[in-house]
Amino acid sequence: MKYKILLVSCLFVALSSLFASAQTTTELKAFENAAGNGSVLFRGKQANPYQHAANGNPYWSSTTFVPAEIVFEGRLYDDVLVNIDAITGQVLVRKDGSPIAIALPVESVSSITTESGHFELVPDGVEGIPEGLYEILGDGGQKVYKHVKKQLKTGAQNMNGEPIGYVDPGYRSDVHDYYAISRTYYFKDLEGRFSRIRNKRDLTRKFPERRSEIRKAVSASGYELQGAGFDRYCISVLNLVAR
Repeated sequence: MKYKILLVSCLFVALSSLFASAQTTTELKAFENAAGNGSVLFRGKQANPYQHAANGNPYWSSTTFVPAEIVFEGRLYDDVLVNIDAITGQVLVRKDGSPIAIALPVESVSSITTESGHFELVPDGVEGIPEGLYEILGDGGQKVYKHVKKQLKTGAQNMNGEPIGYVDPGYRSDVHDYYAISRTYYFKDLEGRFSRIRNKRDLTRKFPERRSEIRKAVSASGYELQGAGFDRYCISVLNLVAR
């Protein structure tokens, strides 16, 4: 009788363990299906939701999370919703349909590629450029690395557009706090050396033998007359010299 009770007890424990394992597997599978092939990306800490009322936004460009390919800890994940926190410099990922974003340590993210841009991590110790995440402008051997940083500030005047460096479509005149933006640019030459550039003239000087050609191309395109942005100018010049 004792043997039968022991046998039944063991069978119950085994079935319970099997059921728990199956339940755990089902829950894990559901999570992986929701997260796609990037489930490992969602094991970090929740990102700052930035609920403080302020004009502008604390992100690299907009509040929108966009589909991207991301290289995290040396592994490529595709079709992941990504944004960049310009306050902390962290990469944020989000599951489709979820309001919660997860912050990834920036040193673990090698690159991000979206439909509109490519970003790379510059590690600590590279001469001529601070560590951090940079948007890469240009496809040739010579490139411009762009970094965006934002800071929460307060101002009583109209703080939208030019005063903060970008346009907030949801600007509120009764809110005096705003996220001010600063952009820094670094030129990378064919030897891999970095140097800071602050304006269009600095970039043109990197190509002294083609300065006249660049000026004619710029004049013909109307970039200067139209007040084209510096990013667009950099891409156009780099494309020209890459030919």
